[in-house]
Amino acid sequence: MMKKSSFIASALCVLPAMALFAMGVGVDSRRSEFAPPLSSDGSVVTPGGFDKKYVGLFFDVFKTSPSNILANADQFAKHAPYLDGVAIGIKASVVDESGNVVTADHGQIMHRSQRWTREEIKKHLPYLKEIAKKPNLTESMLIFGMTPSGPNRINWDDDEGWANYAENMANVAWLAKQAGLRGLMLDPEEYACQGGHWAQYIHCYKDPPFPETAKLARQRGREVFSRVFKEFPDVVIISLWAFNRFSFWTDGGRQPYPSSNIDQSGELLHHFLNGMLDVMPPEARVVEGSEAYSHSALDNYYIKASVTASTTVLPLIAPENVAKYRSQFYFGNTHFFDMYSTNANPASRWYHGPVDGSRLEHMRLNFEQSLKAATKYVWLYSEGSGKLFNWRNGHWEKAKTWEELAPGMTETIMLVKNPLGLSAQRKSALAKEGKLVNLAKDYRSFVLEQKAGARAYHQTKKPVAKNLKPGERYGISLNIIERGVKKGEFREGTAKPYAYWRKDGKRISAQAMEIKIDRSAKRNGRGALPASLEVTVPAGANELEFDLGARLDLYESVCYWSMSVNNLLNPVNPPKAPAAKWVFDADKKTLSNGNWTLSATLNKKSGSLSVSGENENTTGSGVLDFTTVKADTGYIVSQIAKLKNIQSMSAFYGPDVVYARDGGLSHCSNITAVVTGAVSVPWWAKTDMSKRLSRLKNLGIDTAVPTGFRYFDHRHTLISKQKPPKEICVKGVKPGELYSVGLSMRRSGPGWVFLFAHARGNGKIVPTKMCVPQIVMPGPRLENKWQSGETLIRIPEGADEIFLDITAEITDGCTRVELGDFKIYKIGEPLPVWPEEARREKGWRRK
Repeated sequence: MMKKSSFIASALCVLPAMALFAMGVGVDSRRSEFAPPLSSDGSVVTPGGFDKKYVGLFFDVFKTSPSNILANADQFAKHAPYLDGVAIGIKASVVDESGNVVTADHGQIMHRSQRWTREEIKKHLPYLKEIAKKPNLTESMLIFGMTPSGPNRINWDDDEGWANYAENMANVAWLAKQAGLRGLMLDPEEYACQGGHWAQYIHCYKDPPFPETAKLARQRGREVFSRVFKEFPDVVIISLWAFNRFSFWTDGGRQPYPSSNIDQSGELLHHFLNGMLDVMPPEARVVEGSEAYSHSALDNYYIKASVTASTTVLPLIAPENVAKYRSQFYFGNTHFFDMYSTNANPASRWYHGPVDGSRLEHMRLNFEQSLKAATKYVWLYSEGSGKLFNWRNGHWEKAKTWEELAPGMTETIMLVKNPLGLSAQRKSALAKEGKLVNLAKDYRSFVLEQKAGARAYHQTKKPVAKNLKPGERYGISLNIIERGVKKGEFREGTAKPYAYWRKDGKRISAQAMEIKIDRSAKRNGRGALPASLEVTVPAGANELEFDLGARLDLYESVCYWSMSVNNLLNPVNPPKAPAAKWVFDADKKTLSNGNWTLSATLNKKSGSLSVSGENENTTGSGVLDFTTVKADTGYIVSQIAKLKNIQSMSAFYGPDVVYARDGGLSHCSNITAVVTGAVSVPWWAKTDMSKRLSRLKNLGIDTAVPTGFRYFDHRHTLISKQKPPKEICVKGVKPGELYSVGLSMRRSGPGWVFLFAHARGNGKIVPTKMCVPQIVMPGPRLENKWQSGETLIRIPEGADEIFLDITAEITDGCTRVELGDFKIYKIGEPLPVWPEEARREKGWRRK
């Protein structure tokens, strides 16, 4: 309920056809770029695919005359493009109980004796007829109170009083029908007697006993609305609240006796409304307005209100009317503009605070959830603090416009209600000024298709070994299965594993290096064969990229797994002759050469030394070379131990070393070359490379280089996902800017195409609250005909680029998708940033 209003209302609005946009059918059947988005039956649609409407109940509108509304009709499309209609108030000359002729307004139609005659009210008809034809006003309604004023309560057993009210309602329904308006907006709030003894819909001392009064209330509902429906059978009635008025008494669905609970309170409105349901014809519709303002999407109010209206209140509906209620009641909701004004008081309940630092973002969330939850109509309400535009005759002259009171409000509402309509409006204006620039004009069309027959496959994200150095030698190994169509069949020649040299991410190889499959080897239990390649890093290269591809016929597959890349640590150059001789001290059990000092023990039986680092007792740096130990001492070094974590060691030469224990050379991470004797290898090590790697492993040396490789396979399953050969993108965009992104598509065959526009910063996608989630072609899917579509995106913080993310499902020899006519337009600057004072949290009080 509103804080000071006499009537409270709001409404769903759709932009007029002239301002709506869908790029339509392209190239060989192209509609105007600024044509409205249409559904398959030709009606304009809003997000969600249903034709939803905004009807506005605004003080500056319903407090003026129909003639003044008509005189300013063009301003609604310009300044409130989100509207589909407004609530119109009318006045009539009536005779009061003393016989005097007085002027009654729309809030005084419920009266025991004052008569609104057709002869009197038809003076408004010429203006109303023209209003109903105007863009943004086609859903307009006449607004009336559904309660009397103060002591004018009509007692429920007053037959003459109710007959007068029924006649009044019949006459205004006739007026609305003759004018071509959509219907009536009714306000059941009892402003002059909130719960007092004059309240119309509360059982009071003047009424018969409650059971009898409840029956009378239902009877009066039938009497009044049978007259309304007779004059206007296909009327739309927006009741600012209806059965949702009693959600308090139902306790959110937890109350086991909700109907009894309401009756115990003396409430009568639900009985009156059941009388309306009794006589409602199939063509009529009633909208549950669910009037409430202090709630928000942050507490999911709009969804909860829809659930309450559709299910929780069913016990209040007479059983014989439930089917009619389910089929002919629409569930709506409302928004109060004053909640968003920059001068609103944060300490008031009539205030929506900021979300992510912006009260416009709070508005966007509210309107978005509201539109999702509404069946067809949402009503918008504002009081005396603002006006839609500057009226030409000075009406409401002192008030500021809502766009002045809440800068960015119009765009925010449009981005929820009709983003493509906003786009059409902006692009049309920019085109007239010669400022509409297509930032994607240089991108050419392309085709996504796949001919029948063998298909080449490549990884989307290729493994890469980085930080390599010229002269280093590497061994690559992996397992491969090439499967044919039949179970257990191996189709040799389908795997295409290659490697390329790169420099800082750029390929420098003129020729690919093939990773060769050993087809003479025995297949393992899964049917895999080993593949390997030894390479030496050339000058100018520091990365090795792998393209593990395949060429497959239908239903063949190639699987890759267990790939490893290892530094073989083969010496690039032979070791230099040592500057000093090795000395073995049998008493001290040391082996030293002036640089290195190591623990050493002599095995007299074999005549060989076992050398140990003993960690903290070890000294020395650079190359550890045992090549001349025999010549210097008469013994060979055949065994090493505990030479771990020696970061100062740059190379190891042990031509007679055949055994390592206690960690060997583990974690000596700076070693660049290793020479050993015939260290034992496992039985399965057949190739020189596998033997080399096994010996290094026995020495405790980890030579693996990370590549980002994971198990994957290529399968030719008739259907594949494909992306464009070249990405469509625009760089240099700025946070807060609004862009229209569109393209045309011609397709044939089965499958889907996903078309998204994303924002990106530093190479990564930056999430954005998009106005339309993806580009969809309006209208039915057409075969081999051009269609066009559009999406809108506001650039989020941290982004500096827009790109099109396109994926198509392609069936071999059947599906063809052609994409082109790419359009990216900047159509809006960042929304205004409100002053700090206007962005206070709700409940904030000035100290």
